[in-house]
Formats: sequence, structure tokens, C-alpha cells
Amino acid sequence: MESSVVNFSIKKETFFITLGSILGAFVMVIPNFLSDAFTNSEFYLFWIVAARILGSNEYAIGALVHFGVATIIGIIVGFILYKTNMLNISKISNGILFGMLAGGIVTIVFAIPVQYFWVQPTMAEINNLPILNTVISQSFLINSFLTHFLWGGTLGVLASILTAKRGMNYRCHRCDIEFSKLEIFDEHDKYVHRSTNPQTKKILILGGGYAGVGVLNEVQRRLQGDVDVSIEIVSESNFFLHTPMLPEMATGTIEARHIATPIRNFCKRARFYQAKVLNIDLSAKSVLIKRNSGTQSKSLEYNFLVLALGGKTNFFGNKNIERDSFTIKTLDDAIKIRNHIISVLEEADQETDPVIQSKLATFVVVGGGFSGVETVGEINDFVRESVQKFYRNIDPAVINVILVASGNKILPEIGNLGEYAKKSLDESGVTIFTNTRLNDLDENIVYLNNGKQVPSHTVIWAGGNTVNDVIKKLDSEHHKSGRLAVDEYLRLKNYSDVFALGDCSYVIDSRTNSPYPPTAQHAIREAKTVSDNLFKAVKNIQNPSRFIYDTKGSMAKIGNKNGVALLMGHEFRGFSAWFIWKQYYLSTLPTFEKRIRVGLDWFVDLFFPRDITKLN
Repeated sequence: MESSVVNFSIKKETFFITLGSILGAFVMVIPNFLSDAFTNSEFYLFWIVAARILGSNEYAIGALVHFGVATIIGIIVGFILYKTNMLNISKISNGILFGMLAGGIVTIVFAIPVQYFWVQPTMAEINNLPILNTVISQSFLINSFLTHFLWGGTLGVLASILTAKRGMNYRCHRCDIEFSKLEIFDEHDKYVHRSTNPQTKKILILGGGYAGVGVLNEVQRRLQGDVDVSIEIVSESNFFLHTPMLPEMATGTIEARHIATPIRNFCKRARFYQAKVLNIDLSAKSVLIKRNSGTQSKSLEYNFLVLALGGKTNFFGNKNIERDSFTIKTLDDAIKIRNHIISVLEEADQETDPVIQSKLATFVVVGGGFSGVETVGEINDFVRESVQKFYRNIDPAVINVILVASGNKILPEIGNLGEYAKKSLDESGVTIFTNTRLNDLDENIVYLNNGKQVPSHTVIWAGGNTVNDVIKKLDSEHHKSGRLAVDEYLRLKNYSDVFALGDCSYVIDSRTNSPYPPTAQHAIREAKTVSDNLFKAVKNIQNPSRFIYDTKGSMAKIGNKNGVALLMGHEFRGFSAWFIWKQYYLSTLPTFEKRIRVGLDWFVDLFFPRDITKLN
């Protein structure tokens, strides 16, 4: 069966060979450089003469030319070997062979000719010897071949390692999966496609959030070489979303694509299905899925199932709120909020009736937790900044940004810092109602349980989550919240081959008998435990890992250059907490590319106002 090379990049391979050449140069030169006789060595004289040819007396110039030419030759040799399919350097043995070949070619086509035609005649001239009597010494030949072989071997090993880790992969088109090494692909082909009855252990992951993608990445890494294991992942969205940055995206600080990473970017050893989960049959070990854009359904069988489906917004049965409010859980939610805010500001700017203008300029956020507080802080900054710079017909005094919290304080998870957050938001112009619930929403009137009625065209609901219907109807033990009850190994209590984690699971801390909070921080850590237990289950190892985790802390960004953070028992507030928030969430973005893009977005935001372009 033929494989095809994917992710091969001439730029990448050139970079890998260049890095290998630099390291090889150090390995090659350092022994000579540390020698007391370095200035009398043939390499030193070689570099001095090479430098003089270029009009310099610095031996370093000659050394740079030497290694520059050697690197170019290495790149050309590698390119020819790839194009002719003569040698695959993703195997270390082949990498060494490639490096030795490159080192031999450098010696023959560069070192020896330069020595014969330029270095030796120049040395003869300096020593008043007849040029016709110049010969290349045997010691130079031996030393040149050995040192260039050393250079090439180092180059080959490093280039091979980088190619295997970050370079080319080998795809099986029939299974739609990739392997980092050719020998693993060959084993897969032999076991899966050439044997008569392959016994494959099937891992199925449902969900593409922190929990699901975390398990996917870890399981792929640990089971890369196990060709008797197949991995599949199902998600309604085709991207992983970095949800803590949604409020910034909704107000134009960050571009939408910069906090979303295609799940297929993570799927090397796994097959991805963008589909909706219709039903899970735990007894039959099968999952029914349906494509998002059609009516076709498909049944996926499994040996091990990972439930990481997250949750959905809980409107507590109020259809008016569900119909007329915005939510802040998805990329689409954030885009809708952004477009709506810009639309009402455009209308308010043209409105001459002060009552209607006030109604348009009133923004209500419901929810005193992290999502609600961070959203209201971002909206408050965005609206007030936009009115000051662009919407000059709106009186800043009519802007009314309201936060409704059902508890007696906001951000109860971070203790006394909640009071600081409340005071800071109040000073920035946010009106906060605590011990207050949203009773109803009808015809752009917000009805609160304290008797207040607030006219507003913008209500954002961040008032809680519940589990998906497919989780609710599972034939397994549930907590009264609807979340799945799991044991200390994160397995369903009735099914040892089914794991649940993230928002859809109810995980008890065995030390305190209290539930772990369903946060991204815990989902990431739970993914490590599930991955470890999956690995042990596949390998028939009998001692599963318990989930035990001490919360590292909590953070919230509450406005421009302001925040609160409780980390390892230490409190941070103001600019320091804001900076910690930025650095932490930047570091948790899944790819280096996304970190660069978000970092640039933040840098631009320091100097320019947020864009008020409405995106359709």
C-alpha cells in the first residue's frame, strides 16, 4: 500500500538542515578550537586563506564561508534525495547516512579543490616554495573526511529527529490518519490492511473542547506506535475554541479566527467527524452521529468511550429569555453580540428621542460569575470608548451598563477579591444588582425580581449551564444537576470502559467529598488522568490513576488593564492581575501561531481604538 507524505515543507526541511549544520559546525570545530595548536592547524590556515580570497584577514570570515557552502550542499543533497525517493531521513539511520553523504560531498567538491587550487599555492608562495611542488597532504585528506563526516553525522541526526517530530508525516488514505514515522505506517498497513482479521481497539472521543482535545492530544502521543489502536473524535464544530477570550473577541480586541483552531490540526493519529451526536448506546457500545449539513447518519462502534460533550446554556425553562437574549458560549455568539452592539450604537447615534436613545444605549449582562463579569467589563469599555471616538451624537451620560447577579456578591470563587471587582466595575460606570434575578424578558423590557423594569435592546445571558440532552438520557447514574456521576478514575460507575470529564461530569474530590468545579483548568487536568487510564486500559495495566487535583487559582479580567487573581493563596489585583491573566491565557493557546496572532492583536489594541466594522 502506498503512503503519501503530508506536511512536508521545503522551508521546514531547509530550516532543520541549517540547524543541524550549525550544531555540526560546533561539534566539528570545538575540539580543534580548544587545542593549543589551533592557530597552526590546517583548518585555521584553510580559513585564513579563504578569508584573504575575500579580502579579509579574519579567520572567522573563512569559517563562515566554509560552513555556509557546506550547509547549501547539505540542503541540495537533502532535496535531491527527497525528490528521487532515494532516502527518507525521518529514520535516524537514514539521517546519519544522509549526513555522511553530505559530508563526503562537501569534502570532495569544496574542501579538496579549495585546498589544492588556493590554499596550498598561497602557502607555497608565503614559504617561497615552487607552486608546482604543492601537494595535498595525506593528513589533510584524512582529517577533512573525518571532520566533515562528524559534521554531516550531527546534521543528519538532528535533521532526522526534527523531521520525525515536526516535519513530514505519512498518511493512510483508507483510514484518513497520519503517522510520524514510515516504519509505523508500514506496520499499520501490514496489520490493518494486509492481515485477514485485525483486532483493533477503538477509542472514541465525543467533544472538541478542552477536555476532548486534551485527551486526543495525549492519547495520540502515547499510542502513536500502537497500530492495533484506532482513535476517532466527534465534534459539532470543526474547531477548538479558546473560550476565555470570547468577551475580547465580542468587543473587537481579538480577531475571531485567532482564538479558534481547526480540530483537524490536532488529528494526526485520529480521524475527525464534524457531526452531531444523536444517541449513545452504552450496552451496544455504539454512538449514532449525523452530519451537520445533511440527514445522513452513521454508527460508530467503540471499545473505549470518552464523553467530553461539555454543556449548553441553562435558561431554567424561560422561553422568552432563551428567545430574546444573547449567550456567550460560542464563536457565533460572540460575533452576534459584536454586530448587535455596533448596530444599536449606530441607531442610537441617529436617534433624537432621548428615551429611545437611552433604551438603545442600555446593556444588561446576567450572571455574576467569571463569564458574566468579564463580558460586562469588556462591553463597558468598548461602548464607552466607541461613543467617545466615533458616536459623537450619543451623550455618554445615557450609557447604562448593568450586571445582574443572583448571589450576594460577584465572583464568589475568589473571596474578598469579588468586592474589589465590584468596586472597580462600579467606578468604571457599571451598575451592579446583587441578590437579583432576571424574572422575564419581553418586548425589550427586562423584568427583575426586585421589581425594577429596565428598558434595553441588549440582554446577554451568562446565568448558568446544563448538560446536553444526549447526556441526560444516558442509562447511567446522574447527579441531580444532570451531570454524569463518575468514580475516582473518571469512569462511569456502571461502565468501566466509558470515561466522562469536563462540564458533563460530576467529579468528587475524595479528600473533601466536595465536587470539583467544572472549569477549563480542571478539564485540562482531568484530560491527563483520562488519557493515562485509557493508555493503561489499552495495555491491560491494572492500576488506574485517581483524579486528585489542587486548584491553582482563579482569575478574571474586569476591564482595561484591570483584573483580579487568586493564585496559590496569593491575591493580585489591578494591573498585575490583568497582566497575569494575559500571560496565562496567551500561554494556554494551543499553537504557537495563535499565540503570535493574539499577541499582535493585543499589541495593536494598545495604540489604536477597537474596530467598529460590522461583520456579516
